[in-house]
Amino acid sequence: MDSFLDMLRRDDLVALAIFIACWLGYETFVALRIKRGHGLPAAMQAWRRDWFEASATRENRIIDIQILRSLAGNSAFMASTSIFVVGGLAAVFGASEQAVAVLNQFRFLVETSQDRFGLKIALLIFIFTNAFFRLAWSIRLHNNAAVVLGAIPQPEFEDLREVGRERGGVAAELASLAARHYNGGVHSYYFGLAVCTWFVHPFAFIAASLWVVAVLHRREFRSRALRTVRRS
Repeated sequence: MDSFLDMLRRDDLVALAIFIACWLGYETFVALRIKRGHGLPAAMQAWRRDWFEASATRENRIIDIQILRSLAGNSAFMASTSIFVVGGLAAVFGASEQAVAVLNQFRFLVETSQDRFGLKIALLIFIFTNAFFRLAWSIRLHNNAAVVLGAIPQPEFEDLREVGRERGGVAAELASLAARHYNGGVHSYYFGLAVCTWFVHPFAFIAASLWVVAVLHRREFRSRALRTVRRS
């Protein structure tokens, strides 16, 4: 622990602590607001429930499957991109000595050591690995929602309409969970970009962390999109 603290300067430790507080704090804040029915993610949950209730009354559900495929495809694209990012970061990690020598030639960048540089790269690898796991789980949940959708009885079976509504609710909940993990993966991308400013200066890292929280909060809780989908 002492060697870890000696590796970073005081301003680095402060910046890292603020970053962790911003990331974990915002994720906790979003989860609580969703439970209370506030924000764009909560509003879209209501639309998903309506979507699967409507799908239970349709004989042809090809369009519903296509929508789920599209959503899973978005998660797959982001997940595969995160793998490429992790691979690139691992390559940079292996060439950290040369990278540090190059970075220290720029006077407008804070001087760094190989240990500090490696720690920053390791943090980025952790963030994008987390993004991959969340996005991969989103794909799995979208696929599960498609399976449940296929188990909804056709509307002509009147005695099974209640069963169809119940299964539609299950599919909607799975799709909402998938969207929650997708959003968490996208948040990892945002905060990963904030970490990149740590190579410039710890104060830039602090500013970028706060800016990411402000951008995400505005888009998910104060945006025009939220006003558009919000129920009256």
